[in-house]
Amino acid sequence: MKLTLVTALVTLLLSGCSIMGQRTGEEALYATLFSDGTYQIRLYEPLIIAQAASEGGYLKATSSGYKRLTDYVSGNNLAQQTVNLGPPLLVTGTKPNIELTTPYYEEFLGGVWLTSVAMPEQYTLATLPKPVDPMITFETLPRMRVAVITFSGYRSEWLINNKADQLTQWLRQKRLTATSPPRSVIFDSPFTIPGLRRHEIHINIR
Repeated sequence: MKLTLVTALVTLLLSGCSIMGQRTGEEALYATLFSDGTYQIRLYEPLIIAQAASEGGYLKATSSGYKRLTDYVSGNNLAQQTVNLGPPLLVTGTKPNIELTTPYYEEFLGGVWLTSVAMPEQYTLATLPKPVDPMITFETLPRMRVAVITFSGYRSEWLINNKADQLTQWLRQKRLTATSPPRSVIFDSPFTIPGLRRHEIHINIR
């Protein structure tokens, strides 16, 4: 991912991750229903996501989306609230903090890349701070059954497409029906050692 040094450092701190792949932030709630090596079927509880839409190629568009979300959690909202992504970053002062949930999601829909992140379960659409950036919107997702493939390495559009194809083939073998396009799921900052990075592809299923 092409990021400026300042943005990359902020992203690293806010993500609650280290270069050793240790994640300390809250993760979106799910139950594992079935495991088969690197494949899983999970049941995710309802989520509220903040998402940013960006046009352009994969790296440029998703970098722009991450930057918008980082600005939002750093106080670029009407309430000027800061969002704390995990214990390593302790924000002091009188402003209330909001602890964001990991991971980040990437999805290509309607000719644009949507970069999104789940909000903690204790928040509602009414209690979340309103973004200044009009490109940031919120959506409530229902409870979902999701097929997952987990992998590591350098994040790239080729790798994402390759793993999405593998997950699609696995669904066919298991005679499971997809109900959504594949989406890329990012858990670690770009500074994490590639072999320790946790990446996933998610596809909603019946």
